[in-house]
Amino acid sequence: MAFAGTWNFVKAENMKNFILAAGGKPEVAEMGDNLTTTIVCAKDGDYFSVKITGPKGNTVEQRFKPGEPFEENVEFLGKKRQSVASIDGGKLTIKGVEAGTVVETREVNGDEMIMTLSKDGVDMVGKRYFKRA
Repeated sequence: MAFAGTWNFVKAENMKNFILAAGGKPEVAEMGDNLTTTIVCAKDGDYFSVKITGPKGNTVEQRFKPGEPFEENVEFLGKKRQSVASIDGGKLTIKGVEAGTVVETREVNGDEMIMTLSKDGVDMVGKRYFKRA
């Protein structure tokens, strides 16, 4: 799996503006471009996990089996949702099962992972860049 391992935050592009445009909390949007996080991706049998740890040690985990719905906490929107993940080569996509929700796509290219957030009806995307630890 191309995602396996630990990934450290490098930089962000347009996260604050995207979070606001997507309906996120203003106080979260203020941190959007500078929030340093570490991501640990792992595979256990048919299941995958993505653990995101913030600078204060708070952790959010997405645990899923591709193609099957799972519940996740969308931190910047301040709500939970049912989502479905798909993996295609070096690309992991997680999207809500309801129309109009945020889609997060992670793509791996060598030792770089780019997470792109998009949403129907929002004419911009937010990006976060990570380097393999």
